[in-house]
Amino acid sequence: MSRQGVVWLLTLPLAVVGSQVGHSLAYRLATSGGEERAHALAETGHGYLAYAPGALAVWAVLVLVALGLELARAVGDRRPARPAALPFAVLAPALFVCQEHLERGLHEGAFPWSVAAEPAFLLGLALQLPFAAAGYLVARLLLRVARSLGRLLAAWRRARTRPSAQPRPPIRLTRSRVPALALGYGSRGPPPPSR
Repeated sequence: MSRQGVVWLLTLPLAVVGSQVGHSLAYRLATSGGEERAHALAETGHGYLAYAPGALAVWAVLVLVALGLELARAVGDRRPARPAALPFAVLAPALFVCQEHLERGLHEGAFPWSVAAEPAFLLGLALQLPFAAAGYLVARLLLRVARSLGRLLAAWRRARTRPSAQPRPPIRLTRSRVPALALGYGSRGPPPPSR
């Protein structure tokens, strides 16, 4: 998969999760009590949030696939994938706005023009940028960790596949023959007479 494919496979889930966290926090902050919050969520078409854990599992799998692909790219020593901040900054608020309008539109059966003036909507929209920035930082950190693990794995693989040292041939020590005249002895013959 290309570098951009890996980046988008990581960016999209993190942007969606960040948007949902900002969405949930906005409704928590905008409504004071648990019963009031439950009533406000039911009134605005948020009944689908019961399926959030399943969706979170799907997004987590996509993030793990992206990290696995980046790890494989690092083992192959290809250029690293780097997320851009702009998709996070644009995608999270756009997802939030679309989500709010779809929730209300599907629940009420008409396009909700007044949703943009509600406190929970404005607070949720304001919370999207900090969560988008956090998602961007998490994406960079996760890619860096995957890249580092890939490099370690590549180095380990290279060390294991390096040819083993060939045994050296045995060293043979031979004595060289030095001629007798070179040692100061005369030629062969009887010993000199003793006096």
